[in-house]
Amino acid sequence: MISTLTAWLSRSDNRANLFALLAVVLFATAGVGAFTAPDRPHLTENEERPENNTLIALQGYDDEGRAIEVNPAGEIVWEYDRAHDVFDVEALGPNRVQIAVADEISDEKCPPQFLDDGYENCVRNSLRIVEKDTNETTWEYSWFDAKLHAHELHDADHYTVNGEDRWVLVDMGNDRVFAVNRDKETVWEWNATDRYERPDDLGPEGDWTHANDVDRVEPGVFRVSIRNFDTVVDLHVNDSAGEQNDSIRVEPVVGPDSFSERGDILHEQHNPDTLGDTLLVADSENDRVLEIEDGEIVWEYGGSAVFDWPRDADRMENGHTLVTDSYNDRVVEVNENGDIVWAVETGSLPYEADRLPGEGSDGPAASEEEIPSETEDASVVRERGSWAISMVKYVAPERLAEQAFFLLFGLLALVGTGIERRR
Repeated sequence: MISTLTAWLSRSDNRANLFALLAVVLFATAGVGAFTAPDRPHLTENEERPENNTLIALQGYDDEGRAIEVNPAGEIVWEYDRAHDVFDVEALGPNRVQIAVADEISDEKCPPQFLDDGYENCVRNSLRIVEKDTNETTWEYSWFDAKLHAHELHDADHYTVNGEDRWVLVDMGNDRVFAVNRDKETVWEWNATDRYERPDDLGPEGDWTHANDVDRVEPGVFRVSIRNFDTVVDLHVNDSAGEQNDSIRVEPVVGPDSFSERGDILHEQHNPDTLGDTLLVADSENDRVLEIEDGEIVWEYGGSAVFDWPRDADRMENGHTLVTDSYNDRVVEVNENGDIVWAVETGSLPYEADRLPGEGSDGPAASEEEIPSETEDASVVRERGSWAISMVKYVAPERLAEQAFFLLFGLLALVGTGIERRR
């Protein structure tokens, strides 16, 4: 049998026919997979359904960003699609949400200073308060910047001082953190250049701090994620009166506190949240979620065999952890035993998720619930393959990009057919 097969394969025409058949099968498989894949969120794990709905911010791969609310069955019950990129969505009440968005604007519609700045188009960052029943914006604070990439508004946090509404925002493109009131007046501002020295070779629009998250952890203390420093810091601000840059004290929480040094614990983290004495953070480039106390890892979950670039993690009151697994295009819930008990595939690059009603990271630390650490790394081939598929999603339709392996090997088989035909 083997000798007969070997003899058959020794003929170039037979090999060409085999390559051609293989190419047809692989292309057909990719096509069926692309056209039959659900284009709406759907459950992929349903062992333990949550009681409440979940808000999800979808950044989007190519201007298809939106905010959605899914019920425990994974079905969309509310959707907001009036932005190119959506990075954060938070409930402010039963019918109001706060949304951080970025819209790419054509050059002719940009302010004059951005028309001939060497970059195509500009970005309009916006913090919006939206009524869910109408999707109408009732309050908005916005500003323009030179370009979309690494200049978006990723996060803002609402708080009050003496009954006055305020919002603190991270301005990635201008490397600053600032707060505004309802009248849109800046009440305090901190610039990274007041503490750190910007590299000369980076350029005025280079991605330096990539500040991507801010939370008011207590009156006068604002916790900021400086992603490109692998660092989380606290800003101490007397915001009852407002402060200038030189009066704000910076206290590092974890990380090297330097752009030129690589972090020992975090690498390009997102969305650090405070759980009493510990910090729960999505350690994105290390494909895991961590709890850190006094500069030491006290709990970790994930690894490249589980997550692919997670960017948000919330510990809920029941001890479960809600994780936004960005490049796997899903949101998952991990129980106190370390098992994934609920997962919804969202598509469109999810950035952040919150369980309603406003149930964020106010749950117990892992040590209190005795949640086990659990990490597993994938093979290098699988890691590189997953990364490649994620990159393809930026330039190809998402459902087709997910079939990238079949398309690649189908193309190789087609090339093999041509080679054998010419021999």
